[in-house]
Amino acid sequence: MPENLFLDVPDRALLLRQFSRLPDYVMEWEATLGDKDSFANAEEGLEFYQGALEEIGKFAAQEVRPKAASLDHEGVKFSNGEVTLPPTLESHLKRFVELGVFSAQVSRQYGGMNLPQAVQILCLETLAQACPNTSLTVAAFSMASFVSKWGTEEQKARILPKLMTNTWQTAMALTEPDAGSDLGKLRTSGIRKGDHYVVNGTKRFITNGNADIVFTLVRTDPKSQGLQGLSVLIIPKTAEGRSNIKVTKIEDKVCLHSSPTCELAFEDSIGELMGPEGDGFKVMLDLMNEARLAMAALATGIATAAYEEAKAYAKQRVTWDKPIIQHPLVADMLYEMELETKAMRNMVMEAACCADLLTLAEKKGDKAAIKKWKKRYRRLTPLCKYYCCEKAVTITKNALQLFGGYGVCREYPVERLWRESIIYPIYEGTSQIQSLMVLKDTLKDVAQHAAGFLGSLAGAWTEAKVTLDPVKSALLHARNELNQAIRRILLSIIKDKFKADIEDLKQSKIQEFIKDFSLNLLTEKTDLTYPFLSSERLTRITCDYYALKCLTDNSGKDENRRDFILDFAELALPRMKMENMYMADRISSTLKFMAQNSCAIDK
Repeated sequence: MPENLFLDVPDRALLLRQFSRLPDYVMEWEATLGDKDSFANAEEGLEFYQGALEEIGKFAAQEVRPKAASLDHEGVKFSNGEVTLPPTLESHLKRFVELGVFSAQVSRQYGGMNLPQAVQILCLETLAQACPNTSLTVAAFSMASFVSKWGTEEQKARILPKLMTNTWQTAMALTEPDAGSDLGKLRTSGIRKGDHYVVNGTKRFITNGNADIVFTLVRTDPKSQGLQGLSVLIIPKTAEGRSNIKVTKIEDKVCLHSSPTCELAFEDSIGELMGPEGDGFKVMLDLMNEARLAMAALATGIATAAYEEAKAYAKQRVTWDKPIIQHPLVADMLYEMELETKAMRNMVMEAACCADLLTLAEKKGDKAAIKKWKKRYRRLTPLCKYYCCEKAVTITKNALQLFGGYGVCREYPVERLWRESIIYPIYEGTSQIQSLMVLKDTLKDVAQHAAGFLGSLAGAWTEAKVTLDPVKSALLHARNELNQAIRRILLSIIKDKFKADIEDLKQSKIQEFIKDFSLNLLTEKTDLTYPFLSSERLTRITCDYYALKCLTDNSGKDENRRDFILDFAELALPRMKMENMYMADRISSTLKFMAQNSCAIDK
């Protein structure tokens, strides 16, 4: 049995201490957001961070991991509108309070540990490797930093102590029966009445919706439409001596049996405002981005668990007189799992560091830095969510496959890890929603930097051929594949916009179009079918590029790291090329399929 899950995956400590941006801002983090005298130097701060993570890793290995299967089997209880968590999970939560997990990201000013988000991400990943049910519950209850950012001083004083001790448990409520990904159709209403709001409506698929307080997105302006007129309200489970939120049911899921997924009914419920009235989407988006990054970290932890289980099994399972790890196909599967899990971890860590640097910039009012890190964080968040959650499903499935018939038996943990993974491409915005975000961000970025994109389009391939640095060459080849994908999408829009043959367009006209391009300029008549159909393939290409870039940016001159990067490039580049081929040749048959089915519906 592993003694310490944090230390048993050496890549985590390497990211903490060496291969990330974190060491560069430890002292600035304390000076700006904590206590400038907390650490004598950055190394002392990193020692503190690692010590906290090692304590988590020890508890995760020795107490949480051995009980993961029993938590899956036991599940939650639901009776008379009340949800009861398993006693084992409640016991875990008490220990996490002692370890400071729920106060981790709260400033020392309010009694917290003032840990950067990058450290919290490594904590969540480690816990997910031990037990997906436990780690998701911890993530759902870790909203103290959200209150720290958006709450009033009175709210912070009243609420933070309850959250840091897990006396009050938290949930986030967005989804409604007719408003899932399309939040503009949200109908739950909040009408101001004196110093509070009266809330009516229904929320569905709410993780840990039985919580003591629920941060709920509601429509406070009854005349508003779309994303306007929304506000975030804090709605307590009980108010004025009565039940304030009704849990009407919990979902019967194939996975995460100890994490209740609830339907909530608000019937003249009382709530209080969190953040500016009418800015609810902006406020909740901040929490959603943190949640998406958390889901990526949890998915990475589950994938890591599956890889470690598969590798251990492959070393001891003998067929044809040798361990199956020595069979080429098995070795290939395992090494691909290792490459992917490390790439996932690096990309999530980079995004978390960008979030930290954005927080620092906002605290200092540095507009240039705010713009830089906000763009980087916005760029990486949907990529992390897509890449890590999709890869977790693939990796756990391959681990199950490697176990053969034993893989589907409950005697082994891989069937459970596979079941736990399949929800992650859906949680906090489906993979397809993330793809549309990537498409939108890509087109906006090209519009704002037209000349730079055109230069990159011409130069990436050429420079990749002449550079003597193999790592730089691999990254430039990946950039070229990404450029070609973007180019195909742009040309499909240009062709529709100008109603002309692409081959007849002069370079100056293309450049003029790209320079002026904006999604706001597209009319309802513009045919975006090809870009939408290509968005997920574009996202997969973009994910591979940024995974490689995140590895490269923080590798330094470490030769082992550089060798690993080149191995990952050998995995990523061929599939980037394949996705580009699909974008070029595959879409036409889908368009034909859509046309046939459209006719069938019309009839």
